[in-house]
Amino acid sequence: PFQEGPFPKGPLSRRFARWALALSPRRKWAVFGSWFALDGVVALAPPVYWAAGDPAFQSGVWLSFWYFLAIGAHVSAGVIALYFVEAARGEID
Repeated sequence: PFQEGPFPKGPLSRRFARWALALSPRRKWAVFGSWFALDGVVALAPPVYWAAGDPAFQSGVWLSFWYFLAIGAHVSAGVIALYFVEAARGEID
């Protein structure tokens, strides 16, 4: 059966919706602004990339590959989390 909203109905979705609704606009901006600022600093910081760009292997793959994979996952998680918060708050058209 089709369930409306970003989450199926359940105790976790109710707790998340209560948390999302309790966020003030300023607090929401602070939480997600910090999240995306951290993403930007980590993604653009050359010393971190140089340290991860060592040709050493981790599980047969270069560390620089894991570095970009982790940054991409963190940015994607932030976008998805912000979408769910705004959906719970009714801010998405």
